[in-house]
Amino acid sequence: MALAAVLALGAVAGQSSGDSVMNRKKVALVLSGGGALGASHVGALKVIERTGIPVDMVIGTSIGSIVGAMYSVGYNSGDLETMFRTMDWAELFLDRGNLSNLTLSEREARNTYIYEREFYVHGGIDPQPGGVIRGNNISRVFSHYLQGYTDSINFLHDLPRQFACIATDLVTDDEVLLSSGSLVECIRSSMSIPGVFTPVHIGNKVLVDGGTKNNFAADVARELGADIVIGVKFDIGLGTDKEYRSFMDVLERSAGSDITRRSKENEKYCDLVISVPVRGYSSGSFSSRAINALIERGEKAAQEKYDSIMILKEQAGVVPEANYTMHLRDINNLKPTDEAVKRLVNSHRPNTLMASLGVRYDTEDVAALQLSGRYFMDGKLRKELDLTLRLGLRSMLRVNFDIEPRPFKKMGLSYELWHNIRHDIYARGKRSDNLSFIYQHANAKLFSFDALNFDCELGLGWEHYHLFKGLWNELSMIPFVPNEHYFNYHMRLRYNNEDNAYFTQHGVRAEASYAYYTDNFAQWKGHSGFSALMAMCQVTIPITATTHLRPCVQGRLVFGDDDLPVMQYNAVGGMSYGKFFPQQLPLAGIGNVEFLDSKFVSASLRLQQRLVGRHYLLLDGSVAEHNREMSNLFDRKPIWGVRASYFYNSGILGPLGASLGWSNYTHRLNFYVSLGFDF
Repeated sequence: MALAAVLALGAVAGQSSGDSVMNRKKVALVLSGGGALGASHVGALKVIERTGIPVDMVIGTSIGSIVGAMYSVGYNSGDLETMFRTMDWAELFLDRGNLSNLTLSEREARNTYIYEREFYVHGGIDPQPGGVIRGNNISRVFSHYLQGYTDSINFLHDLPRQFACIATDLVTDDEVLLSSGSLVECIRSSMSIPGVFTPVHIGNKVLVDGGTKNNFAADVARELGADIVIGVKFDIGLGTDKEYRSFMDVLERSAGSDITRRSKENEKYCDLVISVPVRGYSSGSFSSRAINALIERGEKAAQEKYDSIMILKEQAGVVPEANYTMHLRDINNLKPTDEAVKRLVNSHRPNTLMASLGVRYDTEDVAALQLSGRYFMDGKLRKELDLTLRLGLRSMLRVNFDIEPRPFKKMGLSYELWHNIRHDIYARGKRSDNLSFIYQHANAKLFSFDALNFDCELGLGWEHYHLFKGLWNELSMIPFVPNEHYFNYHMRLRYNNEDNAYFTQHGVRAEASYAYYTDNFAQWKGHSGFSALMAMCQVTIPITATTHLRPCVQGRLVFGDDDLPVMQYNAVGGMSYGKFFPQQLPLAGIGNVEFLDSKFVSASLRLQQRLVGRHYLLLDGSVAEHNREMSNLFDRKPIWGVRASYFYNSGILGPLGASLGWSNYTHRLNFYVSLGFDF
């Protein structure tokens, strides 16, 4: 009903606006392209609104088309300022899409890679032709902001303000005026930087950024009947001979010379040009500080033209202000669209290959690189073949084949090979062992169900450890043996509805697994097998918009004969689950792996504070108990630890930061640097 009311108001206002324009001069606003520099458009609009001059038409190119489209459907300068200041621009320009609609395993995989690209394997049209970024997030986000105007419409008749944008057709090398169709598709075309974003196909046209032909389309405003034209463009300024030393400086300057010349020529079609000085900033300056500065510069440049705008207002003729303000929409109160409702989707088409790349650095693993190829086969049953290669101190090769007899229900086989080079084991904070080993794991997935926020698996596995080098000192109390292998029957349940894998603001993550181990499918060394139970649950509780608490409980209990294989001992320490040993559990304050007794439980609490923008402070505290017997689990002095971390959420590269921890078990400070997504 609310959406219908908005559309009805738009139709009524559009009619009244059209009638009023017949009795006065039509005013057009022209917004140039320039990436992040478009924030200055918002500042200029703040002044234009203060003058009260009616804006009947908006013509935009690239970022100007985004600002222009939103202004034309009824957002005011305050709404646009909110959007620019709060938008996660780094995430906007990625292809992660709406991860909430993916299965749990798919979502976790997407949270480890900096880049993914699809390829067709058996011919056909490239699903991602001519660009590095598909622009999925851009289409999704602006479909939300422009709800009510996402169907095919005429922008010159069906919007509260008339609107058109400029694109370039690669087929004909011509400038293209877009004034009808899908509003989201058109602005996506207008801002599609060649080679960066995939072109948009509309009919026989292959469209890219209009800035390559007409970055300041004042001439188009005149062609569409504007009587008064106000233009907002950017003054980059000329550099000195000591500048233009970097590759990007030279490329931007040389590529932009013709564009600048055309924009200068189009100034003759304007009654007023608001030229915003943007020297010191570029099209990629999307930091909070840069956005704030550009908005201020746009407002200052327009304020200097205030008297000139008032003269044009008198020439245009005054109309009732209500004809324009009645359309203004509050961006903060915009309700989710039906498309935003969570629903499980199969996101990959048959006969496609998804290639992924991940990179990271940390003080323990040094540099690590991960490459993945996932092939989605055609046929009656969905089939998927995955190959993943990780290079680092822990190198890994994983091959996985799944058959999906019914949607999201899978059976399959997998094989995983780890090669750990010189991994250190610590005893109460002092290095006791230095291991190099090979770990193999084969798994038969008898049944699994992979849902929106939940998955489960039943299977049969084989594990093998080969320790080909072990150095130890007098602190070592671990009876390592050269070879260990065993079979297991296992089950696992997981639930995760967290909104973000690294800087969660709300949600629950829980996991439980049980495995029964044997050496011949029935017994372990002639008697009953042993078993391992692992469980964890963490909840994120919002305190304020920037402050969150995350309590967590976790534990791993190994039951059975005293003669347990060494590599099934509880491995505790670090910041990640399963980092160097499959059963490894993180614990605040303990930076390196410590082997503890077979019964281990812990509780922790994290305070997550967003400082400003993408900067985060994390404070962690934990307490743990371990023992060989459940009955004596709490007899010892508890282990407790603390950790303070700073992280910057870079978006495309993942979290970048460092932490400092201490525990009463190790009595040592531990410093850890982590750069990139965790894998």
